[in-house]
Amino acid sequence: MVQTLFDNTPVKANFEVPESDLPKSAQVVIVGGGIAGASMAYLLAKQGWSDIVLLEQSKLASGTTWHSAGQVGQLRASSAQTKVNKASVEIFSSLKEDTGHDPGWLQCGGLQLASCDERMNQLQRNAAMADVFGVEAQMISAEECQQYWPMLNTGDLKGGIYLPGDGRVLPGECVVSLAKGALQRGVKIIEGVEVSSLLYEDKGSGVKRITGVCTNKGEVKAEWVVLAGNMWMRQLAMTIGVDVPLYPCEHHYVITRPIEGVTRDSPCTRDPNAGLYFRALDDGGLKLGAFKKRSKPWQVGDKVPSQFAFDLLEPDWPDFEEPFADHMHRLKGISREDVVKFVNGPEAFTPDNNFIMGEPFGTEGLFVLGGWNSAGIACSAGAAKYAVEWIENGGMTMDLGSVDIRRFMPFQNGRKYLQERVSEVLGLHYQMAWPGRQMETARNVRHSAFYEKHKSLNACFGETAGWERPLFYAPEGEKAEIEYSFLRQNWQKWTAEEVKSCRESVALLDQSTFAKYLFQGRDVVGILQWLCGANVDVEVGKTVYTGMFNERGTFESDLTLVRLAEDSYYIVTATGQQRKDFDWITRHIPEGSHAQLTDVTEQWSVVSVMGPNSRKVLERLSAADFSNEAFPFGVSREINVGIHQVRAIRLTYVGELGWELHVPVAQASYVWDELMQAGREFGIKPAGNNAISTMRIEKAYRAYGHELSPDETPLMAGLSFAIDWDTDFLGKEALLQAKEKELSKRLVNFVLDDDSTVLWGNEPIYWGEHLVGYTTSAAYSPTLGRSIAMGYVSHPHGSAIKVSDLKGADFSILNLGVKCPAKASLSPAYDPKRLKVLG
Repeated sequence: MVQTLFDNTPVKANFEVPESDLPKSAQVVIVGGGIAGASMAYLLAKQGWSDIVLLEQSKLASGTTWHSAGQVGQLRASSAQTKVNKASVEIFSSLKEDTGHDPGWLQCGGLQLASCDERMNQLQRNAAMADVFGVEAQMISAEECQQYWPMLNTGDLKGGIYLPGDGRVLPGECVVSLAKGALQRGVKIIEGVEVSSLLYEDKGSGVKRITGVCTNKGEVKAEWVVLAGNMWMRQLAMTIGVDVPLYPCEHHYVITRPIEGVTRDSPCTRDPNAGLYFRALDDGGLKLGAFKKRSKPWQVGDKVPSQFAFDLLEPDWPDFEEPFADHMHRLKGISREDVVKFVNGPEAFTPDNNFIMGEPFGTEGLFVLGGWNSAGIACSAGAAKYAVEWIENGGMTMDLGSVDIRRFMPFQNGRKYLQERVSEVLGLHYQMAWPGRQMETARNVRHSAFYEKHKSLNACFGETAGWERPLFYAPEGEKAEIEYSFLRQNWQKWTAEEVKSCRESVALLDQSTFAKYLFQGRDVVGILQWLCGANVDVEVGKTVYTGMFNERGTFESDLTLVRLAEDSYYIVTATGQQRKDFDWITRHIPEGSHAQLTDVTEQWSVVSVMGPNSRKVLERLSAADFSNEAFPFGVSREINVGIHQVRAIRLTYVGELGWELHVPVAQASYVWDELMQAGREFGIKPAGNNAISTMRIEKAYRAYGHELSPDETPLMAGLSFAIDWDTDFLGKEALLQAKEKELSKRLVNFVLDDDSTVLWGNEPIYWGEHLVGYTTSAAYSPTLGRSIAMGYVSHPHGSAIKVSDLKGADFSILNLGVKCPAKASLSPAYDPKRLKVLG
């Protein structure tokens, strides 16, 4: 296939969809005829689904898809997202043979350039993880980069990474190929049908059951509705009060005339330090694009025009002037006179630069697939493959938490928030993927009651789910900001002091951002018993740590329950799980049950008093008996701190003697002041989130999204102690079967031999010469004076892993191209016998 020449790029696909009447009903209605919608139609039909209808308001591929760059890179930030993109490559490479229509797939490879040492460090990390994820990647020199692009200016390059499996498609032709494959399997594709709203029934408990769509040509009833209309999805979901947080931004690239020496086989290339990408067209021209640090949201209010089809925005040369100058620097001989077309096409971006898929909060029968952040061609087909699995299996079949729509809070669907945030997100494509990098826009949305206290103590804040959380406290006179690096970062010396205070005396931790619910009613015990692996039917005042599992016996979440009464529980879970866990529990409340789940997250502050002197501090403020006998680990009770009543829970996430104090927000500031005053003689310090994270890794406490996910069972995670096999719970059957087999994968703790290397997580783990896993969490431990990590390990020979195998085994962790020897253990590096916790 020869691509249409440069003077007509981007290319409109030439395809007439067969005429078809709008049916009254269908098993599945797909809304949107771009790359995502066509992929869903094709893959659902290929999986054996029938009675599928795809509705497109204009023509196939006429929205974002037609002007997409068409690049298909495989390597992403996580194993799951890399699997998604690898699946896209597999689908694209097989389309011509399956459907008879060439999607324009060309395995031309991918090349990323580094023009500074830190970028080279990032590429080394990328190359190491590519090996883990099964993506071929080669670190190459600047001179070797030039072999792929003779016109490349290598004077300021350090080197690059080459990925031979990457490629490109012709976006419009790819959609036609997918559509033909769907049509061949009986899918109805109807163009010129605009969906104006979603039909639904109210099931109670705030759950909407989607029953179909309302269009300009009538209603269509459906068992499933799939929203795949990218930048149009938000406004459609808003018609029924459902949040799909994304917003369009302007994205620019230019097309050049044919350039001597450019061939269609030249790799898709990125120069991330300059925010550039470029690739060859079939006629020898170039597509030169950019992702600037800040971009412009498309000012369309809350409604993208439905008639915006095969259309573009006005060229904006002033905004593209700097990127084009960088292109002329990187590619010798390119000039403004070579440009024949300016393409300014809007694309949808999300608040965190990850796409959106899954069933939205509080809905049934609705699935969302979009928000591609300029990577829709590379991601959408693979995402559709796993979306089909998700729908068929009643949940995700691998860890897709990073793209699950339920990660977002309602405020993140607000237009002002989105416009500010997406202006930054577009530029994140090529920004440094620094450890702990924080968003800069749309901040200061949610504060704990202690926010002003933290500010007065010179805290540097990070953001999670909109919450401003203190990461660390800089000394007076120092700037409270992060100096990013893949080596040591500036805050680590200050965090070390916070850790020392907690380990040796006492520290205050603001953990108010925990998500918190009340679950009340006569049926709550039975519901929780079914959802939780541990026995929840404990005495009033006792706490229960437990996992919530799916039918496969893998994690949906882990949380802490506090039994308040015979028919009432207080539930505490992770900050980022607020919507997802609420949704998961709500979906599993049987109709007619006497049970009410209430989100009380913002009604309660949490200040944790942790360290060997925590008991002494509390005894100065309360008449309660804090002894081991009177207040053992895992117990919760109401006490007074000064004149304020609080709920004290003897738990710890840092591995020290301590209590979480759950305080009504209105009283929280006073309780903080009293604790600081009472702890003055013990040298009490506040400890930020970086210190908490460091200490939980020292203690090998698991975290959802790191060690726990839908990819792992509690057996693999070493959490079988938190299962009661005498109760019936969701996932038990799968876990009983797994229990009969020896573990071929398990979570292991590591301590580096070397005391200078800094680990951050996502580093490959080697057992001898065999690659056996990667680190899920890592930190430089000030307590141990070296880096520590956790990671799942498989046996190099595919056999079961026994505890005896780990002792004295030759483990190492690859960091920036160097294998660092490490000692492995199933026990935590710090206080393995829990003597500190038990006080």
